[in-house]
Amino acid sequence: MPVHPWMTRGFLIVSLLFSPTMADAREPEHVSIQTLLSPQASSYQRHMVTMHGVANNIEIIPAAPPRPSKQPCLLVYGRATFTLDDETGSLPVEVLGSCSPNALDVLPKEGETVRLTGTVHVLKSDHPRHVIVQAATIQILDTP
Repeated sequence: MPVHPWMTRGFLIVSLLFSPTMADAREPEHVSIQTLLSPQASSYQRHMVTMHGVANNIEIIPAAPPRPSKQPCLLVYGRATFTLDDETGSLPVEVLGSCSPNALDVLPKEGETVRLTGTVHVLKSDHPRHVIVQAATIQILDTP
């Protein structure tokens, strides 16, 4: 398959946008949901964190063309949203998906216990806080 300049440029842009910076090269901090919903939530803005919890309210988003349309794949698979619940609270999680049609196979099922690492986005820092985590990796630990 020939490599087109737009493919290289698109891969470079995606790599830069989604790769951790040198400042974030350390191991992601393990945090509770309560911490991300506390007044100190804004200190976690755009930081990678690791959390444990139970996946609930899973909504799989159908495969669709990526935006902008000059991405290296024709369709994005495995996009989903769910709620992560731990003993301290619950938080929405967003999975951006990938070019692989098998991406659906690695998504958690309802009620599974998972460990996820993702980027924190504090959308509203005032009470009530609105925080979402964009999952980078999800590991299924236990099934119901």
